[in-house]
Amino acid sequence: MVYGAGPVRELVARKPKSIRTIWVDPKRADRTTTDPVAEIVVLARAAGVRVDDTDRRALERAAGEGARHQGVVAWLGPYEYADLGALVTARPGPALLVALDGVEDPRNLGAILRSAYLLGAGGVIIPADRAAAVTPLVSKASAGASELLPIAQVGNLVRALDELRDHGLWRVAIHATPEARPIGELDAALPLCLVLGAEGAGVRPLVAKSCDFHAVIPMAGSGVGSFNVSVAAALALYEITRKRGISAPRQA
Repeated sequence: MVYGAGPVRELVARKPKSIRTIWVDPKRADRTTTDPVAEIVVLARAAGVRVDDTDRRALERAAGEGARHQGVVAWLGPYEYADLGALVTARPGPALLVALDGVEDPRNLGAILRSAYLLGAGGVIIPADRAAAVTPLVSKASAGASELLPIAQVGNLVRALDELRDHGLWRVAIHATPEARPIGELDAALPLCLVLGAEGAGVRPLVAKSCDFHAVIPMAGSGVGSFNVSVAAALALYEITRKRGISAPRQA
């Protein structure tokens, strides 16, 4: 289930066949198309998607306590994770993937998915255990990118990184170690997988040992620790995309 005007609008525009039905608050659906929910209704009906008027209490129960559903909820089938190998060839040119080591905050995961999609990554890899999975909250935080970007869920991240090596990717741990180099020194023309860890713990030693390079994002100050993981992912992805000279798939 996906809720919120932005994520649902992206779904209707890009993957309407994945939607079983959309619930909308009739008080918003009957307004002019300047209301985003009314606009979604028009687009959904044009795409052949079923739209049901639903009272706000039912919408609130569906989205969950405290969720900002904005009067619209889309129901889909079970979330389908992608095969790891499919991520490597998801986009033309040298691969660019993101692997997350123990990122448990769903809002951080959503923000990373949004940046990965906007900055042209081929997909994101998440562990099956002790990590955030794709949920409605993640979809909302990603502004719908979770439904547009391939995501692989793996049982063992180290094994997954080894498989990426067999596919010709170079694994880059984004964390501070004595051998880490500024990320701007990386050869961006290589097929890469950027590996980021949870806040506080960072990339675990065993995972870091599986990486070919270690890189850091230079900081002008150090009084507040390091970057939030979602910010670090966005900065690292932007640097690689900038050096490759490839435009992001959409403008901000």
